[in-house]
Amino acid sequence: MVGGLADWFAVTALFRHPLGLPIPHTAIIPRRRAKIIEGIVSMVEDQWLSPEVIGARLARIAPSELLVDWLRNPAHVERLGAPLRDLLRALARMLTAAEVVEFVERNLQRQLREVPLDAASGRWLATLVTSDHTAATFSAAACSLANLTGRPETAASVRAAIDRSARQLRKDGKLLVPLFLRRRVVQRKLVEAACDYLSGELRAAAADPDHPWRRALLGAVHRFADRLASGDPTTLEQVERVRAAVVDSLEARPLVLNLLTQLRRQLDEELGAPRSHLSDLIDRQLRAGIVDLLEQSERRAAFDHWVRTTADDLLRRHHDQIGLTVRENLEALETDTLVAQIEDRVGADLQFIRLNGAVVGGLIGVLLALAHRLVG
Repeated sequence: MVGGLADWFAVTALFRHPLGLPIPHTAIIPRRRAKIIEGIVSMVEDQWLSPEVIGARLARIAPSELLVDWLRNPAHVERLGAPLRDLLRALARMLTAAEVVEFVERNLQRQLREVPLDAASGRWLATLVTSDHTAATFSAAACSLANLTGRPETAASVRAAIDRSARQLRKDGKLLVPLFLRRRVVQRKLVEAACDYLSGELRAAAADPDHPWRRALLGAVHRFADRLASGDPTTLEQVERVRAAVVDSLEARPLVLNLLTQLRRQLDEELGAPRSHLSDLIDRQLRAGIVDLLEQSERRAAFDHWVRTTADDLLRRHHDQIGLTVRENLEALETDTLVAQIEDRVGADLQFIRLNGAVVGGLIGVLLALAHRLVG
C-alpha cells in the first residue's frame, strides 16, 4: 500500500496538486509549462527537424520519381494546370487593351503592304484557279447565291430598289417608265423572273464545269494570273494601285478590336472550364512535358539536385519558422488542455506505474517481513 500510494502521489504530482493541496514541487507540468514548451521547440527545431536531418532525408529520396508518380493521377495534373490556366486567362484579358489593338492593326497594314505581288504570285494564282479546291469553292458560292436569290427578303429588297429608282426617274421628269415600274404587279413579275433566272443559272453553274458563267469568271482570273506571272508592267501597276487604295482606306481598328474581343471571350470560357478542349490540351502538354523532361537520367539528377539545394537553402534561411510554428500551437493551448492531452496520451501507462508501485511495495514488504522473522 505504501508503494502504491507513493507512486500515485508521484504521478499525480506531475500534472496537478494531489488532493488539491498546494504541496511544494507538485503540479510540475503546469508550473514548468514555459520551460517544457521551450524544450519541445528546441528538440523539434534543433534535433528532430534540423536542416541536417531533413537534408539527409532528402538525399535518400528521388524528388523526380515522386513527381512523376504524382503526375499519374489526373486530379493532380488538373490541380497543377489550374494556376497556369489562370495565368493564361489573365494574359488573355490584355488582348483588348488599346496598345495590343494598335499593335495588331499596325502589323496587319504592314503585312498587307509587304505581301509580294509578282510573277510568283501570278503562278500561284494560276495554279489555284485550276485546282479542285477552287472548283468546290465556286460551286459552294454559287449554291449560296442561288439560295439567297430564292429568299423572300431578297425579292422584297429588289422591289424596294426598283420603287426607289422609279421615284427618282419621276423626279427627273420621266413619266412613262416610272408609271410602268411603280405598278406592284410589274415589280413582282420582274423580280420573280429575275430571281428565278439567276437562281437557275447559278445552280447550273455550280453543277456544270463547262457553264459559260463559270468559264467566264475563272477564265478572267486565269488570264489575270497569266499577265501577273509574266510580269506585265501594266498589271503589276494596277495591282499595286489597288493594294495601296485598300491599305490606305482600310479602317482595321474596329475589325481587329471585334476579333480580339471574341478571341478573349472564347479563351476565357475555354480556360475557365476544367474539362474544356483547351484545358485538357494544357493538362496533357504539361504532364507530357514534365515526364519527357525527366526521362533522361541526367535531367533527373539535375532536377533532384536542384530540389535538394533549393530545399536546403530555404530551410537554412527560414528554419526558425519550424520552432515558431510548434511554439505558437503549444502556447495557444490552455494549461488544463495541455495537461489533459499529455495525460491522455500516457494515461494507461500511468495506471500501470501506480500498479507497479503497489506490486514493488508489496514485494519489499514481504522481503522485510521475511528478514524480520529470520533475524527475530
